[in-house]
Amino acid sequence: MLKHRLPTLAGAALLAAIGTVAVAPAASADDAIAEVYGCSYQGAIRCGYGGVTNSHTRVYACDTFSDGYGVRTEWLTRSGGGGGVDDANGSSSGCSSKTPGTSANPVTIFRVCQKTPNWNCTNWKNA
Repeated sequence: MLKHRLPTLAGAALLAAIGTVAVAPAASADDAIAEVYGCSYQGAIRCGYGGVTNSHTRVYACDTFSDGYGVRTEWLTRSGGGGGVDDANGSSSGCSSKTPGTSANPVTIFRVCQKTPNWNCTNWKNA
């Protein structure tokens, strides 16, 4: 009897896992992220990251490297307006964000910069 029960339980677990993946929300499809590297003398360490979320309306910046330089995410909206958000607490836990976009005027492109004397920025990326 135990031989027949194990495949049934394994099959039920597999179907539950597939069902969970199949009904996962699609909100993450609208999210865009960029990471800026170049911290340390080797340049292979991530300085921070930023991105655009919430259907192209929210922009955020996260500093992940304690080096005295901040991280900023800059953006442009469909109408051509733009700006930047700096991670307000440096490399401490937590990020900073702004909500400059709307459904009628979404954020269209962004880039992430480490604010060194010669700013180290990613290429502009579609939001």
